[in-house]
Amino acid sequence: MTLLAIEQLDARHGLLQAVRDVSLVVDEGETVALVGANGAGKTTLLRTIAGAHRPVGGRIIFDGADLTGMPAHRRVRLGIALVPEGRRLFPDLTVEENLLTAIAAGRSGPWNVERVLEAFPLLRPLRKRQARLLSGGEQQATAIGRALMCNPRLLLLDELSLGLAPVAVDAVYSSVRSLIAAGTTIVLVEQDLSRAMAVASRIVCLLEGRVVLAGRTSELSRDQITTAYFGLHHGVGRESA
Repeated sequence: MTLLAIEQLDARHGLLQAVRDVSLVVDEGETVALVGANGAGKTTLLRTIAGAHRPVGGRIIFDGADLTGMPAHRRVRLGIALVPEGRRLFPDLTVEENLLTAIAAGRSGPWNVERVLEAFPLLRPLRKRQARLLSGGEQQATAIGRALMCNPRLLLLDELSLGLAPVAVDAVYSSVRSLIAAGTTIVLVEQDLSRAMAVASRIVCLLEGRVVLAGRTSELSRDQITTAYFGLHHGVGRESA
């Protein structure tokens, strides 16, 4: 079943058009990875889906409802949660306090502090530690856990491994795999192509704001994705997703 449908979406930063005529669908339970070089429009697309950036054209349909003009807080209540680039935790609050800040914004559902600690066991001994004292990987796990506390139907993860040590990335992705196995619908932005291909059921490659390649991970080669990623030639495998 289609959970998210994006139709001919355009988004700008002033005079710069960051997202150009993007159309794609995300099915319930699917994991879609958005890949592309810096400036490809990946983060802007995620933020526009979440309601943190206003589009200038196109539509965003979530579970059959048009969200295009809806503010971000209402989208959270409908089940869309964004883990932003840079985590953006409250530095002087503890891990547990950061998790609890999400309750008022989200929906009722199965996710609570205890379940988050089960999904991210590295956080259990740190639950009373201030966020500013955490490592990058621990902060990322806390940020994902805070989004889960909203009980989302769609989880948006921006730059999941950016700035993290390899061992921290391994720990975060181990927990993300458990979310995927549980049927969580995820759209993630990831610059590490190997990581993206290892977890995503589908890859969507952006170049200069446009979708230039989209397809099931099992049907795309690394060479195809790399070619589209760097824009070595256009039109290879292009589709609406």
